[in-house]
Amino acid sequence: MQTLDIISSILLLLVAIALAFYWVLRIRNMRKTLRLPFINDHKLIITQALRKLNIKPNWEKEEDKQVVHFTYQGGHFNIALEKGSPYARISFLYFYKTDMDKLDAVRLTCNLCNLNTDACRIVYTVNEKEDDVDVHLISVLPIIREGMDEELQRVMGDAFRWQEAFSKRLDGMEKHKGTDVEKLKAEYERELELIREQEMTHQQEGPDWHETKANTHALNDLLATTMGLTDIIPTNMTISKGDATTTLTDPDKILDTKMCDLLIANNTFAHKSAFAKLDYYDPRDILKERHLMIDVEADEQTKDTLYYRVTLSLAPVSLTVDIDDSSEQREKKMTSVLLGYDLTPSKERLAHFRYVWKEAMDKSKNGQEESMTEEEKTIAKMRDSHIAENYFTGRQLYLHKRYYEAVGHLTDAFRDLTKKVDGKGSILKETFDEMAYLIGCCYMCLHQYERACFYLQITLPTSHESYTEAYINCLVNNHDFRALDTINGLQENLNMILQSIDMGNGNEDEEGEEDPKLAQEKEKIMHFAAFVKRRKAYLLVSLGKYDEAEALLKKLLDDPENSDFALTELAYIQNNKKN
Repeated sequence: MQTLDIISSILLLLVAIALAFYWVLRIRNMRKTLRLPFINDHKLIITQALRKLNIKPNWEKEEDKQVVHFTYQGGHFNIALEKGSPYARISFLYFYKTDMDKLDAVRLTCNLCNLNTDACRIVYTVNEKEDDVDVHLISVLPIIREGMDEELQRVMGDAFRWQEAFSKRLDGMEKHKGTDVEKLKAEYERELELIREQEMTHQQEGPDWHETKANTHALNDLLATTMGLTDIIPTNMTISKGDATTTLTDPDKILDTKMCDLLIANNTFAHKSAFAKLDYYDPRDILKERHLMIDVEADEQTKDTLYYRVTLSLAPVSLTVDIDDSSEQREKKMTSVLLGYDLTPSKERLAHFRYVWKEAMDKSKNGQEESMTEEEKTIAKMRDSHIAENYFTGRQLYLHKRYYEAVGHLTDAFRDLTKKVDGKGSILKETFDEMAYLIGCCYMCLHQYERACFYLQITLPTSHESYTEAYINCLVNNHDFRALDTINGLQENLNMILQSIDMGNGNEDEEGEEDPKLAQEKEKIMHFAAFVKRRKAYLLVSLGKYDEAEALLKKLLDDPENSDFALTELAYIQNNKKN
C-alpha cells in the first residue's frame, strides 16, 4: 500500500512539472509576442504571406527600413516597411528598359498611365552609364493580418498588366512623334520660370538694391522690407564681431548701420559672423521696449560676389493684463535673408546687359525669334531699356534666392509699369502680372504674408494656375480665415472642368485613343487639383480638424501624386492623437 502511495505521488509530481514547463513556455512566447516591435509584426505578416505564394523572403535593413527583395513570375520586386507606418511600399523594379533617345516618350507615357492607375504610380530613372532609361512601378498597400497573400498577389498581377499596357502605349507613341505634348508643356513652364525669375531691378525713383561698396543696405531698409518694421524708435544697439563690442545710442546712426560692414572689409570677409541686439520702441506702443536679435553669417564667396545671411528674430513681449496670448506682440517673428555684396563694378554689369539687350532687339527686328533664348524673348518684349535693365539684373538676384534684394527691384519696376499698363491684355499687362506674382513670392519667402497677399490678389483674374497656387500657399501659410472657403470653391470649379473634359473625350480618333490636347489639359488640371487637395489636408491638420483631415487623407492614399504626402500627414495625426 505504501509503495502505491509513493508511485502516485511521483506521477502527480511529474504531471505538475509537465504543466509548469508548459506554462513557462507559453508565457515566454506570449512575452515575445508582446515585445514584438511594430515593424517586426508587419515583417512577420509579410513573410507569412510571401511563403504562401511559394516565395522565400530575405530581409535586409536599410537605414530605418526593412526591405525584402524577391522574384515573382519572372518580375523583380521589393517590399519596404517603414518604422511607424501601417503601409507597405511594393516596387516592381526594371519592368521596362529603352534607349535614352526615347526619354521624352517614356515621360509622356508615364504621365498618361498614371492618370489611370488605381493605387500605384509608374516612374522612370535614367541610367547614364548604360545610356538608357529604366521604368519602375510603385504601390502602397495597407498591411492586414488576414488575406495579405491575396492582396500581394493582386497588386503584383496588376503590375504585370501595367507592364504590358505601358509597353503598348510607348510603342504607340512612336507614331505621334510630332505631338510631344509634355515637351511643349515643359518648354512653356521653362519660359514661365524665366519670366518669374527676372522682372526686377532698380528704377530712378527707387533705391539701388544691388549692393556694392558704393551702395550698401542700411538697417532701416532691411527692417522695413523683411519684418514690416517702419518708423521705429531705436534706443540702443550692441554689435559684437570678433573680440570687439560696440554700442550705438544715436537713433539715426543705428538705422543707417550698413549690414555688410559687420562682416566685410576691403572686398573680403573680415569676420565669419557677427551679432547685434537692437532695443527699440514701436510708436503704436511706446510703453513696451522691444528687442530684436540680428545674426549675420558669412555664406559663400565667388569671384563676383560675397554672399552673407542675415537672420532677424523679434522677441515676443511677456503676458500682462492687457496683453493676452493671441496679441500680435506675442507672435514669434523670425526671418532669414541672403544678401550679396557684389565685387563686379556696375559698369561691367551694365555693359553685359547692353550686349544682351542689343542682341535681343536685333533678333526681334530681323524675325529670328526661333534662335532667341527665353531671356532674350522676354527682354525684347520690354521696349523700355530701363525696365529691361531691371528685368535682367533682377533675374540674377532671384536665381540666387536673394529675395530681399529682388523685392526692391520688383516694387520699383512695378510702380513704373503702373503708368504704362492699359489693362487690355497687352504684353505689358502680362509682364505687370508676372511682377506682381514675383513680388508676392518674395514677400512670402520673407514671411510678410499680408504684403504678399496684396500683390498676389492682383494676379487672380488671369486664372493662371501658378499664380493661384501661390495665392493659396499665402493664405494657408498665414492661416488666413479665407483659406478654407477659397479652396472649397476652387475644388468645385475644378470638378466641373474635369467633368467637361471627360465629356469631350468621347471624341476619340480612328485608333480609339484620347485626344492628345484634351489629355494634356486633363493632366494639367489633375496636377493642379492634387496640389489643392494637399493644401486643404494640410490646412485641416493645422486647424486641428483631425477627423476631417484623416478622411480626406485616406482618399489621397489611392492617388499616386499624393500618397507620400498622405502617409506622412496620417502618421502626424496619429502621433498627435496619442499625445
